[in-house]
Amino acid sequence: MTRRLLLTASALLAHLAFAQGTEGPSAGPAAAATADSDAPEAKDGKVLLTKYLTAVKAKKWAEAKKLLHPKTLESIAERKKRMGKEDHPMAPWFHEKINYWLKDFKVGAASLGALGTVMIEVTEDNFQVADKGVAEGENSAYLLGKKDGKWFVVDKKQGAVFTKDSVKIGYKGWFDKAEEAAP
Repeated sequence: MTRRLLLTASALLAHLAFAQGTEGPSAGPAAAATADSDAPEAKDGKVLLTKYLTAVKAKKWAEAKKLLHPKTLESIAERKKRMGKEDHPMAPWFHEKINYWLKDFKVGAASLGALGTVMIEVTEDNFQVADKGVAEGENSAYLLGKKDGKWFVVDKKQGAVFTKDSVKIGYKGWFDKAEEAAP
């Protein structure tokens, strides 16, 4: 009986180990791209993200919101309606009061993602409200995409990355039709 239980537990643990994906706290943004893309979309994405992060750092919320994807703004509004607060990764105006705010950033590598998107790695220095100190070098990944011919900042993951599959599944219908590159 004990042997049978051990075999079952071993099989379950092995299955869980193989089921682990590339997303999560242990997968740093470097996993998103092997090299910085020199595609025009990646360069445009870096310019837009720099503009967005500069507005966030300066706490110019109206300017930052203009650069957010319309569906991202809808998601933030839906969370506020459902939960009573704008607790969303793309609502820095909410987080600056209770969690953290952006002190500095460095835009890193960009890679082309699914559905014509661009995924960009960023290293951020964030002031932690509760700790009253700066957490330096926090890794984040941003997703950018085109809607109605215009680029927007779509989403953010802290300590994790976007994968092509997660973009295909999680953001279906968010972007202009784009030709898919070969895998």
